[in-house]
Order: sequence, then C-alpha cells, then structure tokens
Amino acid sequence: MPLAVMVSMLAALPLLGGLIRGDWWGPAAVLVVAVAVVSALYRLTDRNAFPVPFLQLIVAALLFTPILAPGTGFLGIVPTAATFEQTWTLFEQGVHSINTSAPPVAATNGLRMIIALTFVVFAITADFLAVTARCPGMVGGLLLALMLVPLAVDGGGLTWVQAAVCAAGFLALLATDMWVRGREWGVRVPSGNDPAGRFSAGAVQLGTVVAAAATAILLALSLPLMMPSLRTDAFYTMADGNQFASNNSVTTTHPLVSLRRDLASSSDRTVLTYRTDAEDPEYLRTFVLDEFDGENWTMSPVHTDRDARVSGDLPLPPGWSEESDTSVTTRVSLDSDAPRMEFLPLPYPARTVEVSGDWYVDPDTLMVFTTDTPPTGFNFVVESAENQPDAQDLANAGRPRSLPNDYLRLPNNIDDRVQELTDSLTTNADTPYARATALQDFFTGGAFTYDLSPPATPGDADPLSHFLLDDRIGYCEQFAGAMAIMARQADIPARVAVGYTAGQQVGDGRWSVAVSDAHAWPELYFEGSGWVRFEPTPASSQGQGSATVPDYTSGADVDPEPVPEPEPTNASSPEPSDSPTEEPSASPEAGESPEDEPAEDVGGTAGGSTSSDAALWWPAVVGVIAALLLLAAPALTRVLIRGSRRAALASGGVAGAHTAWRELRDTCLDLGLDWVLTESPRATAARLCAVREDGSVIPGEAHAAIWRLARAEEAARYAPDPETGTQMAADLATATAGLSASASGSDRWRALLLPRSLAPWQRPRTAAEAVPATS
Repeated sequence: MPLAVMVSMLAALPLLGGLIRGDWWGPAAVLVVAVAVVSALYRLTDRNAFPVPFLQLIVAALLFTPILAPGTGFLGIVPTAATFEQTWTLFEQGVHSINTSAPPVAATNGLRMIIALTFVVFAITADFLAVTARCPGMVGGLLLALMLVPLAVDGGGLTWVQAAVCAAGFLALLATDMWVRGREWGVRVPSGNDPAGRFSAGAVQLGTVVAAAATAILLALSLPLMMPSLRTDAFYTMADGNQFASNNSVTTTHPLVSLRRDLASSSDRTVLTYRTDAEDPEYLRTFVLDEFDGENWTMSPVHTDRDARVSGDLPLPPGWSEESDTSVTTRVSLDSDAPRMEFLPLPYPARTVEVSGDWYVDPDTLMVFTTDTPPTGFNFVVESAENQPDAQDLANAGRPRSLPNDYLRLPNNIDDRVQELTDSLTTNADTPYARATALQDFFTGGAFTYDLSPPATPGDADPLSHFLLDDRIGYCEQFAGAMAIMARQADIPARVAVGYTAGQQVGDGRWSVAVSDAHAWPELYFEGSGWVRFEPTPASSQGQGSATVPDYTSGADVDPEPVPEPEPTNASSPEPSDSPTEEPSASPEAGESPEDEPAEDVGGTAGGSTSSDAALWWPAVVGVIAALLLLAAPALTRVLIRGSRRAALASGGVAGAHTAWRELRDTCLDLGLDWVLTESPRATAARLCAVREDGSVIPGEAHAAIWRLARAEEAARYAPDPETGTQMAADLATATAGLSASASGSDRWRALLLPRSLAPWQRPRTAAEAVPATS
C-alpha cells in the first residue's frame, strides 16, 4: 500500500505541468519516493504504525537539506539554523513568484521547494489515510485539491493527459487496496467448476473495473466544463494598459506586446515631456526583462511590501558600493492622452523619485511601479546618478562576482549555430568588455537592416537563428534580445530593458518623447560599474533614429596595455612597467580562473537561486533510487504480500487457516519445492516432512507446525464447524523457518531476491499430475 500511495502522488505531479516551465518536479519526486520507502520498510516490522509520519518527516528533512539547501547542513544533511534561514529565503522567493506571475512560471529554487514540501505533506497525509486508517478513498480529496490549482489559475485548464494520469494513479491505489483486502480475507473457494460461470464472474469484475476507470476519467475531463467557475482567465484578461493587482502582487501587460504595438503605430503622438540638467540624457527605462524561455524575454515577478515602498533614497544599484558624486534631476510630465503607466519611465539608475500615490521599487532592477490605477497626465521628479562608466574601468572589470548566476541562464533548446556564431565573434576578445563591444559591432557594422515590418519567419525555422544567420532584418526587440542572448553565451550577465530613448530636444533642457521613441536595448553587467547600457540597434535614417551608441562602448579610448592578460600584450613597449609582478595583483579577478573565484553568487541571495552545480546532482539521486527500487521490486513485493496476510493470520478462523496455507504454498514455490493442487493438505504435509533425496529433513518443531497448519486447512475446507486453532501465525513462522533452513544457500538467496511465487508461470495448475502421498 505505501508504494501504491507513492504511485498516486507521482501521477499527480503532471497536474502542475502547465503552470511551471523548466525543471521543477525532481525534488518533489525524490522526497515522495523517500517517504513512501520509509513507510514500506517500517511497516514490514509489523509494529505500531504511530511512528511512521515522524520517521517520514525525519527522512524528508535529511534529504531536503542537500537537495534544496546545499551547504547549510551539518555533515551536509542535518538541518541547521542556516538551513532554516535559507528555507525562509526560498519560501519568500517562491511565494513571490506564485503571487506575481502568470503561468507558466519559470521554475526557481523557491518554487521547487514549495512544490516539494507540498507533495511531501500530501504524501505523508495520503500514507496515513490509505495505509494506517485504511481509507484510500479519502486520498481522492488530496488529489482533487491539487487538480483545482491549475483549474483556478491557468486559463488553459487541464489537458486530458494530465487528468487521465492522475485518475489512473488514484484507481491504482484503490485497486491495490482491494487486492490487499482480498489477500487478507484468504483463499476464495470457487462456487463451482463451470467454465461459463467462471467466465461470467471474471467478465463482471473486468466490466466493473472498466466502468469505474471510465467514470473517473470522464469526470476528471468534464468537471471544468460542467463547472465553469473552476476556470478563470483572471491572469489573461488584462486589457490594453490595464492591470490585475492583488495584495502585494502586480501584473501588467507584457512589455514587448506594448513595444510592438507602439512601434507598429509609427505615431508621433507625444507620450511625455521632461526637463533635465543633463546635456546628453539617458534613456527612460520602464521594464527590465531578465528571463529568456527559448522564445521570448520575460520579466521576473515584482512584489510590494513595506520595505519596497518608494520613500527617500532608493536602493543602491546592483554592483554599486557607494553613491555617485554626480546626479541628474529630471522633471517628467506624462501626456494626458497617453495610456496609463503603472511602471514609471526613469533614467537609470534612479536614486530618488517624488511622485504622489503608492509606488514601490524593485531592488534588483530599480523599476518603480504601483498596484493602484494611476491617473493620466501626472508629473513626477526623479533624481538619478550619472551612468557613464569609463571604458578603461569596463575593460579592467574582470569576471562578475557579486551577481547571481541567473543572468547567465539560457534554455537548452537554443540553436547550436548561435553559440558557434558567438564563439567566432569573440574568439580574440580576452575580456568581457572586449566580447561585449565585439557583439555590438557585429550588429551595428552594416550587416543588419532595421525594419518595423520584417519578413515572417518560416514555419520550420527558429526565429533567433533565422534572424542572426539568414535574413538579418528586424527592429529593436530582435536586436536587443539577440545581443543579450549572445552576451550570456559569452559569459557576460545580460538582460533586456524596455522603455523610450531620450527623444527629441525641443528647447533648452526640454525634451519630448513620442510613441515612435519606444525602444528596447540590452544591459550588460560589469563588476564595479553595475548594469551598463549597450546599443546594437542601428541608429540612422534606416534604423531607430533617436537611438544613440554610448561613447564608452566604442573601445577607442581603451589602452590595451592595462587590459588584464596572462602575459603582457604590448611587446614593443619601450620600457617595462615599474612593477611587472604587481600588475596581476592590482586586479586579481582578471587573471583568476573560475576555480579561484569566490563563490559569493552561488546562493543565499533573496533574488537569486542556489548553485546550478548543486542543483544538478538530484537527477543522479533519482536514477540511483529508481535502479535500487527496480532491483528490489520483487523482494519488496513479496515482503508486502507476506505482510498483508498478517492481519488475517491474527484473526484466526477459516480466513486465517486459508491465508496460512497459501503463504506456506508461496514459501515452498520460492524455495523451489513442489506444490501439487490435487494433493490433500495431509498429503502435502507428509511430503514436505519426509526425508528428501539429498538426505535433508526439516527440524522437528517445523515438522509439527506444518502438520498443525495442514489440519487447520483441512478443517477450514471440510468441517461444518471448524476449529482451526489460534497459533497459526506462530506455526507459519516456525514452518517457513524450518523449510528455509533445510534448503540450500543458493535457494534461500533466490527465494529472497527473485521469489518464484510472483511469477504466474511458476504457479501450480489444476491439471498437474498428483504426486502420491507418502506416509
């Protein structure tokens, strides 16, 4: 029964498949299997079942630490205070993703942890209901609760495959329970030998099973249709410019959808105007897209809480350790005819924002947003730091060390030719900055064409590789997204920003931004400088007219000599540096190998995830557990059958006698001894107790126990008022121990690992010839 519970829980995992994308089910599957195995092994001892849930919790905790909170436990497995701290961090991250994302949600470690813990609790509860309380039907309530999750939050509902797999798992649990109960009741004495009667009884049983399965699957498929209230498109009914907000979550129209709409309109309608004291204003960034799912760039969820409220100074930008010495003040006036903006267009990085209403800031991206419905035509003032890093500082930045690995993550289904192209463009670039400028030059070097209406991608072609390798025609979305992907392939953290260019200057310090200035661009991360804007979109009459390539990305002012290299690159230098051995130590990160880098970004950050290397070992655990279960399956099945008969043995009576005789038969089959159905119980006992051809004989105690079992079976079959005795369990244990002791070592091992009684072809047939009884 515990293994049947495990099957039903694993069959429920696909119910969440449409809600989450990526690799999310592994930890849940490992923990469900672990708690089921613990229950199965403990129940073999035939002791009180009270400790089972506590043992399951202990094993789940020991596995939870290395799988979901690696590096925090004592000896790697025992939870510590650091484990609970990391668990809370992951829980907040998971709740953050659930509350703020429309399905399918990207699988984060926090989401994996919540799913794993949910299934562990459900598996332990189901084990108690089905095995301890013997009420497997109540497990259906747990499965129904899981089924309601996709029905309530996913506009697509459930597929028939998901519902059918879950229903099949539940039916397997019910069927196993009925089988176990039948085994406990003992041997069923047939009512007659009429083949037609046996066929009719079998047909009725088969029809009942088929009808029950069909009904369960039909209900699972038709429930959403019969009860439309279980389905909701709340996450997908956001109209143009509208949002759905709930508590501390915010969801908005997809940024790229808005960008495509604005660019397609080719409108010169004014969106906003602003005054600034900067001579060369920065772009006005609205959204940050930091996840690529293989087709589109998407925005990680943002959430609201008390600490995120805009009040005073905003958090320092990632990668900054102190405030900038220079600041820029920008006064923005949104046009009253422009769509409502729940996310403010701000120069990056904003340091303070003066705006009326409840607004919040995302600390990782410095996006400022609201969960209320903002008015149109309002004004706000933003003070931002000047973000014009020195090209030499970018060249000396080295590898990023203070940023999570999330910004290097890419799906596995990207065309290999894109990686080959990235490698060919950056093969001679020895620093992240050199690789970044090489990628930007690739897009702006004249090989690409800017077009707001690019040709459609052929149906069998990958859009990314088709854009990079074939037509090379597109607009800012394609340029920004492609460069960000290639930057990640070149080991440079990257993301995509969406907003507006600086627009057109219409007076002294006054600028106007139109719908046609909507734009997307990549931001690349450099240690010490933080997130830096690059511009791969062609900036000309044939491109985005208001786009500008930052001066720091040209690479013209970079002195090649200080660029970190294993060896000096300027062989013609007239004189060596003053301290040639001190150059590497001045910026150790440039010359260090990945193994020498500190692992600060491996995990433990609220917005990041744990190390990908640590998260990759659990498939091996799944494989090992699956292999061990496969090898141990025959032995475990035999043990479960033997354990399921103990209740009938303890009850005694006719059922106990039949059950004991059946278990004695299976033991003989496992040990390779003959069992003939045409023999009477006395004849069988006489043959088993006789001296064998090799001279072996069973012990005297086992001899007497077998005869008592034979008499009990004989009385149960034929006596009108049978007296079967009350020591059948003890007699059976003595008899099986004696039979095993008289068998050879190889027969005992084979009986343990590969019990023959499980094989249908090894079971005796009615047509078998009788073996004469011996006295």
